[in-house]
Amino acid sequence: MAEVFLAEARDEKGSPFKVALKLMRKDVSAEAFADEADLMGLLEHPNLVSRLEIGEAFGRYFIAMEFLVGGDLEGLLRVHHQQGRDIPVAMGVHVCIEALRALAYFHQARTRSGRPLELVHGDVNPSNIFFSGQCEVKLGDFGVAKARGLDLGPEDGVTAGKLHYLSPEQTRGDTVTQASDLFSLGIVLHELVLGAHPFERGSDDPDVVMAAIQAAKLNLPDTLDRRLAAVIRKALAPDVNQRYRTAGEFAGALFTWALDTGQPFSAREVQSAMQQALSLALWEREKGRP
Repeated sequence: MAEVFLAEARDEKGSPFKVALKLMRKDVSAEAFADEADLMGLLEHPNLVSRLEIGEAFGRYFIAMEFLVGGDLEGLLRVHHQQGRDIPVAMGVHVCIEALRALAYFHQARTRSGRPLELVHGDVNPSNIFFSGQCEVKLGDFGVAKARGLDLGPEDGVTAGKLHYLSPEQTRGDTVTQASDLFSLGIVLHELVLGAHPFERGSDDPDVVMAAIQAAKLNLPDTLDRRLAAVIRKALAPDVNQRYRTAGEFAGALFTWALDTGQPFSAREVQSAMQQALSLALWEREKGRP
């Protein structure tokens, strides 16, 4: 849909600061891009990526967004996998709770007149979960979001989102709901806690991947705490009615588990773990540049 560049802007005092500049491709519908820009303008939450400015340049529309120096969760997972390191469980749970804070707000968002937007993100995956330099967790990329309250987003029956993070109903082209977002985040939770995708079948064939997601058969190790295993199983239930009903309910289950098991969950401990993880990812990223 777009290309994203690192750009420089200036504040009201003329001081420069960096932004992420999302520039629409010429072959993309201007209406779809405008929908994302408008939606970002309605949303304001500390766990969502902020829109700073919209406009047109070089015959292409753009969205200028806050630049998050910590990169994304996809890069963090990749570096840890390459180095054979595990992400601390408490940190993984913290990241998911923060993403659920974003989804709780997103799902309940209203227009300025108070009408429910009935939003579904539709593309929750590690490449759309970002980190600030202060280790804040932010959900971004609303390009395929569905807002029934505004008749915004892909038509019913159109499958959108990253293949390996689709919910079973998305793979079938059924109507997406907020429970679809929770399933996708359940996949992310599994990756963070166990270091592997729950439905990886050694193939990138879309039919194979979608069949695995639809079956949603989990093979959780016996070493995994049974209460955390129960949270993962509920989040990844193939039947929508068996999943968590809301982002708040999902986050509450994770928070309860963390407190009841005595996991290191103080802000200082989690931030320390995240700083170490992000430093490793940033070091690898800088090392790979010419």
